[in-house]
Amino acid sequence: MTRIAIIGAGMAGVSLAYTLKDHADIVLIEKSRGVSGRIAHRRAEPVGFDHGAAYMTIRDPQFAALLAPYISAGLLQNWPQHPVRLVSGTATEPKSPSPDSYAVSGAANALIKAITADHLAGIDIRLSTRARQITRHDSDAEAAWRIEIDHGANDGSEANESPDILADWVISTAPAPQTADVMPSSANFHQQVSDISMQGCFTLMLGFDSALNAEWDAAWGAHDQPIGFIADNRTKPGRDHSRSALTIHAGNQWSSDHLASDPEWVKDQMMAALYARTGIDGNAATHIGFHRWLYANPAQPLRESFVMDTSLRLAAAGDWCLGGRVENAYLSGSALGRAIRALI
Repeated sequence: MTRIAIIGAGMAGVSLAYTLKDHADIVLIEKSRGVSGRIAHRRAEPVGFDHGAAYMTIRDPQFAALLAPYISAGLLQNWPQHPVRLVSGTATEPKSPSPDSYAVSGAANALIKAITADHLAGIDIRLSTRARQITRHDSDAEAAWRIEIDHGANDGSEANESPDILADWVISTAPAPQTADVMPSSANFHQQVSDISMQGCFTLMLGFDSALNAEWDAAWGAHDQPIGFIADNRTKPGRDHSRSALTIHAGNQWSSDHLASDPEWVKDQMMAALYARTGIDGNAATHIGFHRWLYANPAQPLRESFVMDTSLRLAAAGDWCLGGRVENAYLSGSALGRAIRALI
């Protein structure tokens, strides 16, 4: 059976593995300690923060079919219910709630974990494993590629070289700059991927001992400002509704302009903007967390579902192909899976 190595266990990698699982021998390589990618959750007792993707849309029929059981079970529920747009000063204007917008009950990464448990049982999943280099495998064996890996590369432990992984196909679902770094330059799509620019995102997490009295559950700012989006996680399903837990994403353009800035300065700017735009005093929070997403959204997506070099058996997919949304990551990964399935 054809052996396929997939780098990255976010939605694109998981949907790709799901599409190919009955047609190939899959190994899924993930540098973090668990599956989820940017559908991430951070726990800071007694509160928790979805500090990556705050919600997802479900519009495509195939995506809807995959997720229908989780909607029926209540793991996915409509959210936000009371969205607003920040207009000027502390003024807001209401946005219409979208019937195809959903949040995950309990924690954002619970969805990917559920899909993995339900559909990828038996798949070889290598966590805390970083693909360091991909080289040709010069051997009489069928496998064409050798993936040199480090184990423990992103879990706080010391990275150790591990036995190489051999594969007939290698697919990256990592962000475009990381895909360009790891993929051989001989791939016919390498320049395309290298040309994709991805914007960063600063994320401020504020936990409070009580519920704030905001009339909204999600608020949209601007891409070029310190406040791009705010979510109060307490309003999501399966959360502690008595304590506000704000996830505040800076605008992607503003974040990219200040990626090299001192994190304390960035936090101060975001705190000041939060107070100016909402009247919320972040200094009253009992928990303050911060995260820098180096690769959050493509500045301009590829506008193709995936890239593939059939002669070398290399390919790549991800939300950078179609646009920075969870659903687009799924569509990219599943489309590539169907294309490879037709070749093997």
